[in-house]
Order: sequence, then structure tokens, then C-alpha cells
Amino acid sequence: MMKKLVLSVVILCGFTMSLLAQGIQFREGSWKEILEIAKKENKLVFVDNYTSWCGPCKKMVSEIFPLKEVGDFYNANFICYKLDCEKGDGVEVAKTYQIMSFPTYLYVDGNGKLFYRSGAYMPAEKFIEEGKIALAEFSDKRTIEEWEALYAKKKNNASFVKGYIAKRNRAKLDNADIFDQYVSIEKEKNLMDTTFLKELFDYENKLNAGGACADFIMKNWDRIREVTGMQDQKMAEILGYSMGSYSYRRAVKEKNEERFNSYLKVMAFLNGKLGVNVANEEVKSRSGYYAAIDDKTRFEELAEKHADILFEEEKDCLKRDQEKYMQFLQGLIKDASGLASQTPEQLAFTIQFAGINESASLAFNFRDLAANVARLSDDQKLLNKAMTWALEAITLFGNFTCYETLAEVLYKMGYQKEALWQIEKALDKMPAGNDAIAARIHGKLDKIKNNK
Repeated sequence: MMKKLVLSVVILCGFTMSLLAQGIQFREGSWKEILEIAKKENKLVFVDNYTSWCGPCKKMVSEIFPLKEVGDFYNANFICYKLDCEKGDGVEVAKTYQIMSFPTYLYVDGNGKLFYRSGAYMPAEKFIEEGKIALAEFSDKRTIEEWEALYAKKKNNASFVKGYIAKRNRAKLDNADIFDQYVSIEKEKNLMDTTFLKELFDYENKLNAGGACADFIMKNWDRIREVTGMQDQKMAEILGYSMGSYSYRRAVKEKNEERFNSYLKVMAFLNGKLGVNVANEEVKSRSGYYAAIDDKTRFEELAEKHADILFEEEKDCLKRDQEKYMQFLQGLIKDASGLASQTPEQLAFTIQFAGINESASLAFNFRDLAANVARLSDDQKLLNKAMTWALEAITLFGNFTCYETLAEVLYKMGYQKEALWQIEKALDKMPAGNDAIAARIHGKLDKIKNNK
């Protein structure tokens, strides 16, 4: 019996070791020693920067790092190394490379020069692709500064501009203006190439709503759909983020009315493809934009109309949430593996939020509208309406920020006692362990208490 047990243990250990051997082989040694090895082998160091409490880090270790295809690629191309950023060399490395989230992946040479960085949990294919980007950066001896200097001279050379876009993409730099330049000079047959179009329709891109790129996409929408095989909804979702969100933020930052109007034009086009009420979306966008650039007069003119649209949207909101919740539960019954890594608290929140997804989003819209009134307006009638909007936000989704906003509105109206009551509720409901949030809420509490 004992022999069988020993044999079973040996077999199990051998099986485990064979699995480990398939994946990434992380080197042992100090940071200094690892860099010396990289110098001798003329390779990049791949550094997995983690912490003991990081959930996504643990998922990468258990699900991705042991895979054969991942190990084959990373072991062949990198010196692989792990660092706990709260211990030993990891503390200094985290400080040097300003690591703020985990996991963070660094790709550095033997001198410690950073060629590429990435992070987060990701599937094997994406993780390998990140490594390929790092290798491309390592083999490109032309620095980004040299590319920039040449761009001024070669901006009408389509081949060069395409290479420049690739270089900047690898560095995760803003390519909006350069995409416009490329589209304006490249031949249409090359723009309709499947590879280029798939690169263009990427959530990580930043694209201008007003310019050659947007004009090309809107003009050739149907052809692009045929070439890529994507559906209208997917295309519109990607551009709503890469082009819409980016252009809106840029318009706000620059307080650029022309850029904002270009954003409205593109969003009207995309919302039309999605069957969304274009006129209502424009009102909400204008209200948000005018508030963001502190245009009090134009914001006040639209605030009530904005709220009316939100109340109209609320009518079917609960029904859609219920339908989605049932779909979520049915999916959970079939396969709950995606929730296996969650803590009981995280799991409870996931299940709860699955039933109020649209309600929560709508609540935050009411909250933001009320907060903008509190910040910009002195009109008592409008402030009184903002109070009802903040209360509606609490009814839909009692997040601590909704109570925080209600406190701000009440305080602006002169109701100090009631405002104090609501900010204390926000304090009670806010998440634990977030110093920035705690400081913000306590600051507002002090302001209301002392009537500053």
C-alpha cells in the first residue's frame, strides 16, 4: 500500500513538474544579476511585477503562464523574471518605473532601458502579442524622437507614415492626427485592405471625429462592413469609444466648439446605425459638454430637457434590467467558471449589479446632471429640480456618490442640516480602503459642518 502511495505521489509530482516545464521559466537571482544575464545574451528581460494580494496576478500565474504556447514564446525570446513589488528589489523597481497597478509587465534591456510596458490579466494570444510588440520595439533602432523628426519631412510619404503609426501604436501614443494624415494621402485600395481596416477598428485607437479618417469611414461604411465581416453594432461600438469618447474629451480639453460639432456629427451617424434616438443623444451631449466647459448659460437652458429624456428612458429600464438579470442567471447555471476567482464579497456585488446594470448607469446620469447644477447654477428653481434628480439617482442605485451629490445640492440651496445628514450617509456607504475617496468625502463633510 505504501509503495503504491509513494508511486502515486511520484507520478503526480512528475506530472506537475511537466506542466510547469511547459510554461514560462522564471529565472532566479537579484535584479542586478538578471540585467547582467540580459546583457550577455542580448535579450530583453520580461518582468512580471506583482503583489501577493493581486487577483489578476494570480490568474495569470495559474491560467496563462503555465501554457505551452506561452512558455515556448517567452522562454525563447526573453529572460523571464518575477518581482514582488512590495519586497526586496521589487520595491525599487516599482519606484523606478512608476508602477501603479498590478500586474505590470516590463520589457527592459540589460541596461534597464524600458522598451515596452503592458499589464492586466489577458488571454494567451493577447499576452504573446504584447511580447511581439516588445520585440519589434527592441529591434527598431530608430528612436521615437528620430521618427518624429523625420515625420516633418516625410509626412506625405504613405509608407513612412504607416510605419510611424505602427511605432507610435507600440508606444501607446496618440495617433489621431497622424491617422488623418495617412488616410488623406494613401490610395483607397490600400485603405480598404482588411489588415489596415482591422487595425483601424480597434478600441485602443484614438481617432478624430472631424478629419479624413472619419470622412473615409462614414463614406465607405457598407464596404468596410463587407470587407471586415463586422456588423454595424460592433463597428459603431468600437468607433463610439475610439473616435467618439476621444474626440469629446479633446473638445472639452481644448474648449473647441468646432471639434465638438464634429463629434456630434459622427455620433449622430453612429447612433443612427444603432437605432438610437439621435436628437435625445445630442441634447445629453450638449448638456454635458456645456457643463464641462463651465458654460453656465447654455447648460441651464438644456438641464431640464436633459432630465426629461432621462425620465423617459427610465420607463423601460427596469424591464430591460430584469431581462438581462435572467439571462445572467441562466448563463451562471450553465457555466460559473468565470466567477471562480472572485471573493464572496466580489461575487455578491457581481450578482447584485447584474440585475441593475442599466438602472445604475441611468442613476449616474441623474447624479451627474444634479452635480453639474449644484456646481454651476444659483437658480433656486433649477436647484430644487436637481434635488429630485439626485433623489431619483438614489432610488435607482444607492451608490455613495448619489448621496454625496444630494448633499451638495442641499448645501447649495441653504439646507445645511439636511446636507450634513446626506454627506454622513455617503461616508457610511463609501468603499473601505480608498484614501482618495475618504479624503474627498471628509473634506465635504468639514465644509458643510463649518458652513465654509
